[in-house]
Amino acid sequence: MIELEIATTARIEARDITELVQERARAAGDGFLWASCPHTTAALLLCESDPEMLRDLERVAEDLLGPLAPFQHNKNNNPNAPAHLFSSLMGTQLLLPFEGQVLLGTYQRIIFLELDGPRTRRVQLKHVRLPSPPGQVINLPPPLGEGRVGAA
Repeated sequence: MIELEIATTARIEARDITELVQERARAAGDGFLWASCPHTTAALLLCESDPEMLRDLERVAEDLLGPLAPFQHNKNNNPNAPAHLFSSLMGTQLLLPFEGQVLLGTYQRIIFLELDGPRTRRVQLKHVRLPSPPGQVINLPPPLGEGRVGAA
């Protein structure tokens, strides 16, 4: 497993980590790259990454859940329930196609979103190899009801 360390500088911060991921995840073979952020107050997402979009992500993360306050969660005198909730909504894992590098769409970038910083965070990367050569069709069993035992 490859582990990235990301030191954030603000309470809410959107950062494009695409180049860091591409640099650290270079490998031979096809398959997928699994990216995981093992934190409950941060998120990973695919998005455009011009400076205005990153600021928009930060503003939405800051303001979206405000109208739902007050929140019950206030552990250790740290009222960070919105960070936990927004992380849950955005997600902390990505599964990305990989052929020597991560394959992304024209405007897709890998964005790390800090929601309760500043902190030092981790993003874990793991290559998942395909079980067969590229281009080979993998035959899956038919769905229930189409000749499978146990079909109703």
